[in-house]
Amino acid sequence: MNDEQELRDRLRAIEVPASRIEIDGLVRAGRRRAFRRRSVAGAGGVALATALLLTAPSVLTTAGARPDAAPAGASPVASGATGAGTTAAASPAPCQPSELPLPAGMRNVTAAGIDPTGRYVVGNEVVGQDFRPVLWTDGKPQALPVHGRSVEVTAVNAAGVAVGLVQDGRQEYVFRYQQGAATRLRTPPGNWHVYPRPGINTAGDVVINAEPSGKSGGEDSVVLLWRAGSTEAVRLPLPDGANAFDITDDGTVVGALYRDGVASAAYAWDQQGKGRRLAAPAGETAAGYAAQGDWATGGLWPSRSAALWNLRTGALTRLTTDGPGDAVNTSGWVVAAGVLLRDGAAVDLRMPGGQIGLAVAVSDTGLVVGLARPGGDGAENSGPRVWRC
Repeated sequence: MNDEQELRDRLRAIEVPASRIEIDGLVRAGRRRAFRRRSVAGAGGVALATALLLTAPSVLTTAGARPDAAPAGASPVASGATGAGTTAAASPAPCQPSELPLPAGMRNVTAAGIDPTGRYVVGNEVVGQDFRPVLWTDGKPQALPVHGRSVEVTAVNAAGVAVGLVQDGRQEYVFRYQQGAATRLRTPPGNWHVYPRPGINTAGDVVINAEPSGKSGGEDSVVLLWRAGSTEAVRLPLPDGANAFDITDDGTVVGALYRDGVASAAYAWDQQGKGRRLAAPAGETAAGYAAQGDWATGGLWPSRSAALWNLRTGALTRLTTDGPGDAVNTSGWVVAAGVLLRDGAAVDLRMPGGQIGLAVAVSDTGLVVGLARPGGDGAENSGPRVWRC
């Protein structure tokens, strides 16, 4: 059995939000085999979606309606969205693709994120077992001069400030890339494992989770915040078991509360530690993984549905695709397991020659970033793409 098949089989067996213990074990055992290593680490259900991008094309090529409707009381995302007792809206117009050029000498590159304006895109080249970061500005690529054995850039804001993770020997840390220079963001005294990947807002505030080295499953973990321009972390006063996965422009932190290494509820917290539990249908648990403006997205279990929450009203919409949502824009468009959902309906990401287009993130301007892959069951990467929707 090859590494991809083994990972796929183990992830398929997960019927609840993937525990941080389970995911961390998978990653520690085979982290060099995964195409986007850090996306699998620590984030619970996000790991399932990311792994399936490369190992389960049958999930990604369709986004048909689930037999279970949205929960009672859920409000539509927008005109034509999936709501309580309704079906998915008619398919939106297809999106047209463009290739992203690569820096000289780079080949195996995939996109990782896009800023809200659509001007900046980040991605990574895989070289053997390691990453090399790339930043596109107005479509022009640049290999980032960040030092370390493996450097993965994960997010970028509207000012072009990028963040990511460095692994160099036994060291691992968060970095900020701004105005041509990379800066290490310091963790509190001691040795820490940071996971799964840093999030950044428009101001430049950065958030990530950290657990003491040698611990697993989020044991004794904390949520760290670096305010814009600062290199010293602040521990947010969140409850035990809280993990944060994104930060909005007003400073709201979105994530989940974990019990025994498994997500028990999705939450939004302010920076003073006051939390709002995000709605979930009866009999289901939830985790929030991304937020932008008034919207947050994540997943519901055991149904394994993507979820969309309105942070202003608290309303929940269950989306008609498998896999948790892991990106959202200010209009409530969601990326879940490689599928773009607009007003609750899957959007056709056009690709020539039988290729498959997989979405990774979406800007507020409707520019989608992702990757192309040959049709069939292969997991080859044909390079980064953007789609105008």
